[in-house]
Amino acid sequence: MFYDTTSTYFEGEEADELLAHYGYSKDHRGDRKQVVIGLLMTKTGIPIGHQVFPGNMHDTKTFGMVVEDLKKRYPIQKVILVGDRGMVSEANLDQIRELGMEYIVGVKLRKSKKAQELLSIRGPYKKVLPNLKVKSKKIDGETYVLCYNPDAEERDRASRQVVLENLQSKLDELGPSGLVKNRAYSKFLTIEKASAKIDEEKVSNDEKFDGKYAIRTNSSLTDEEAALAYKELWRVEQAFRNLKSNLELRPMYHRVESRIRGHIMVCFLALVMESFLAYKLKEIGCQTSVKDILHDVSQVKASKIRVNGEEQIVRTELQGQANLAFEALVTQAPPRVLEKNTCH
Repeated sequence: MFYDTTSTYFEGEEADELLAHYGYSKDHRGDRKQVVIGLLMTKTGIPIGHQVFPGNMHDTKTFGMVVEDLKKRYPIQKVILVGDRGMVSEANLDQIRELGMEYIVGVKLRKSKKAQELLSIRGPYKKVLPNLKVKSKKIDGETYVLCYNPDAEERDRASRQVVLENLQSKLDELGPSGLVKNRAYSKFLTIEKASAKIDEEKVSNDEKFDGKYAIRTNSSLTDEEAALAYKELWRVEQAFRNLKSNLELRPMYHRVESRIRGHIMVCFLALVMESFLAYKLKEIGCQTSVKDILHDVSQVKASKIRVNGEEQIVRTELQGQANLAFEALVTQAPPRVLEKNTCH
């Protein structure tokens, strides 16, 4: 199962103080009170649960709470929880292990000494996908996997080159004090008293991380399986984008806790239905996006007409690829003509 969090903010009058708080806004609206929402999804992309947390709650704390709730709600034999690197603390991992669950979580490669041991592993990578190769090492009972993306390596190298090309001119213009707070620049500088220069050793050290990220797991999955599972976290990110745009999760104008939770529940149920349709469309080999399919379905209208004194309801023709929605769900579109007394 995949887990991630997002936030959504309030407009209008002050909302319920139990939920609405200032916190780290993933909508970049730190000027608004918000709530945090945790979302659980299956590996096939179907949402199975959500939780609403106070807006000032940190991701790592929500992660632990969801783990406990998951174990209580679902009588399943084996759970592998997949979480992003920003959401996991050692206390949470201990909690997951105590509950007899497995995990695959991201690691901050630049900050983890254990993960950086992966950089010294000799030998070739194992190819998983054209843009994904892996190496691994057992460390303290866990498997640490180094993931390498050749395309991302090129992007990282090009990005760093642009920074370095601009850095010297910025130094001449602003001096070291003007760049210290700029992380993109400062990480390549050595500052001595009132002067600064580009540190070639820091540049070389930065190159070691190009196109690489790390994960850790206590599961019995192979390196390739763990890397692919972690890569699938994009499904949760896509779900949040759908919630906030297509399904109008944000902003919220409710104030009472029950209505706040109700608004989020309605959006969640809409996401479940949309995700299920996307899954069924994929099953029949449909290449069109679920967003485009739903747009075509939304064009279907119904009109009341009177024929020989009888009132009937007539629907318009199916537009575009709207028929694929009914095909995927193994059902039929409503008939063209419905008598009034048959409509409910």
